[in-house]
Amino acid sequence: MPHFENNTLEVILYIVAGVLLLVFGFQAGRLVGRLASSAKLREKEQELFTAQRGFKTLYEQEVNVAKTENAQLAGQVQSLTARVEEYRKKAAGLGGLFHSGGKKADAMYALLLENEALEEALFSQNEKLKQERTDSLKEQMRATGYRRVLMSQLLNDERIKGYVAEVLDDEKRLPDLTPRHTSPTSTKDDHPQ
Repeated sequence: MPHFENNTLEVILYIVAGVLLLVFGFQAGRLVGRLASSAKLREKEQELFTAQRGFKTLYEQEVNVAKTENAQLAGQVQSLTARVEEYRKKAAGLGGLFHSGGKKADAMYALLLENEALEEALFSQNEKLKQERTDSLKEQMRATGYRRVLMSQLLNDERIKGYVAEVLDDEKRLPDLTPRHTSPTSTKDDHPQ
């Protein structure tokens, strides 16, 4: 390494060289940082573009589904509107029949109200019967469980096992009580009396 006779000049040159190296390193770092950030930015843009494209296709699918449902609902509305109009016309015809006399109209409305009351009574009765049936089934299940436990305890009891064994032994000692069938060709001589 070259040395100057003047140390001050040497120190100044080293300082200038250090500053130049710092500026050059700073600029090189900025360039590398810019390149890295632009690459990262392109990568993020690509990801966003891919996600945006996916969202766009999803959005288009949802819009198509909504349009088909809308078309179906519009068809249902039209058919229901036609039915309502038909019922309105029928009701207008019935109203014309019962409009002429007050007693007939009152009788018709009374029948309609009575029908509604009967339907409500039947519904409440059905609900009550349904609840009673459910309670009864629960009680039967509980009783069956108790019987099962009792039977298993009885069958595991040694005294009961002994009684069952005695009955089975007695059954073996009893004579056979099954009726004997005679053949149609047998005679009285074949059977001793």
